[in-house]
Amino acid sequence: MNIKPACFPVVALIFVALPGATHAHHSFAGFYDRNRVIEVEGVITELSWRNPHGHLGLEVTDSSGRSAQWTVETGSISILRVRGLDPEFAKVGDRVRIAGEASVRSDTAMYAQQMLLADGREVLLSINVEPRWTDAETGELLAPVFDERVASEARRNADGIFRVWSTVFEDPAAFPMFKGVYPLTERGEQIRAQWDPASAALNDCTPKSMPLLMITPFPIEFQRDGADILVRFEEDDAVRRIHMRAAAPPREHSFLGYSTGRWEGDTLVVETTHLQSELLDPDGVRQSENIRVVERFTPAVNSERLDYRVTIADPEIFTETFDLTRYFVWRPELVVNAYDCAP
Repeated sequence: MNIKPACFPVVALIFVALPGATHAHHSFAGFYDRNRVIEVEGVITELSWRNPHGHLGLEVTDSSGRSAQWTVETGSISILRVRGLDPEFAKVGDRVRIAGEASVRSDTAMYAQQMLLADGREVLLSINVEPRWTDAETGELLAPVFDERVASEARRNADGIFRVWSTVFEDPAAFPMFKGVYPLTERGEQIRAQWDPASAALNDCTPKSMPLLMITPFPIEFQRDGADILVRFEEDDAVRRIHMRAAAPPREHSFLGYSTGRWEGDTLVVETTHLQSELLDPDGVRQSENIRVVERFTPAVNSERLDYRVTIADPEIFTETFDLTRYFVWRPELVVNAYDCAP
């Protein structure tokens, strides 16, 4: 069923309680109201699909004929790639309907979750969101398109852990990994209480440190590099080197730290030290430079799933060690692309 632009309402406000975080990858506290979803309809005046978030300009005309320019933030180009969507589905001049979270700072801004194209197809623009208008009778989701040549080559070359892994957004056991409940020391509590949730540190192109980087919803790839193992991330274009032979650690601390690895059967065990004092999670918990991280990557389900467990020890911030878990899935149709981030 096609929905013509003339059928679109101009502006509709819908107040709902959202069933979970729609953008848990970054912290949007202080920017958007997760409990206030709005719909707007208008003409796209500008469009930028970049990481970490896309942006649209939308000219919205109300029932009295007055127009206003809206600013719409969306999920990233990486989210579109994972879903097999070509950004060419929308162009400047198109009339669309958009639903998303209302801004707490502007009456003409929002964080988009879904877009309804003029031909009736719906596009999911963020993570952990459900179709809003689409069902068997009224429309269809924009169909994904992947390059079968990429998938065929990946199937030929897959070797245990050495392949491209991605995220299942819909399963809380896979994403997000950081859920906010930790055994904090008094110092750790003080640091979290001082955090400004409106900080742009997680919303721009600032690289993420370990282990926060492991929250990534975007593709990662394990590769051999001589005796070492590289973990390539689409996010931040980050590359972790895992030293599989003894080597002298660096003097300086860094975002990714110094990692050594060993095999325990099929499980890759990685110990990381020399990490900077950075955010540990998206909600203001900070790690110290004394943090030690032990990760376990275990292929499962015929090597089509990668179980991940990280053990975190940081006596300055936490009263005891604790584990976080998630899993990745093999997506042979995906590759690790350049991040292409714009502040």
